[in-house]
Amino acid sequence: MAQAMGTSEDVGLRKFTVDDFHLMAENGIFAPDERLELVRGVVRTMSPKNRAHVIASNRTFEYFYEALRGRARVYKEDPLQLSGLDSEPEPDIMICSNPDLDTYGTPLTAPLMVIEISDSSLLYDLVPKALVYAQAGIPEYWVVNLVDNVLVVFRGPSDGGYALREDFGLDSTVRPQAWPDLEVEVARLFRSS
Repeated sequence: MAQAMGTSEDVGLRKFTVDDFHLMAENGIFAPDERLELVRGVVRTMSPKNRAHVIASNRTFEYFYEALRGRARVYKEDPLQLSGLDSEPEPDIMICSNPDLDTYGTPLTAPLMVIEISDSSLLYDLVPKALVYAQAGIPEYWVVNLVDNVLVVFRGPSDGGYALREDFGLDSTVRPQAWPDLEVEVARLFRSS
């Protein structure tokens, strides 16, 4: 487990806490339009969004927003503070149990599912980010893999990572654990049906 926590690339890096990250933003260290996230104490520049990413992100958000209206709250590109992991990623889509918007950032809104739309950041989303989300206890993590046109679903979080990874092609359907009555056509996340 110690090896998974850090890599040789971490040697010599100055690590930051979430409070440090917020303080730097408040004091103008970052440009207002910079797309940044904090993962394991490292401030990372987020990949630029290309057309395919924007389309898939909007399709995925709209699908879950409509399908779970009144049952859950769907957030798009909002910060997610992960306690004890010095991390505040901004997942493309985050779905929380409580539909009340006023509870954002409280224990009631712990994510039941996080989704990343991935192309240039694919390896990062599949390995380091998957580990961080698993260690945070997020029950289900999906990666809309725009490189291979598959949906990667991770389930069974633990400190060592997710216990289960399944890849689903465009002709597949998937049921989220938290909403088993919802049958998601994978192709709808990539293009219009």
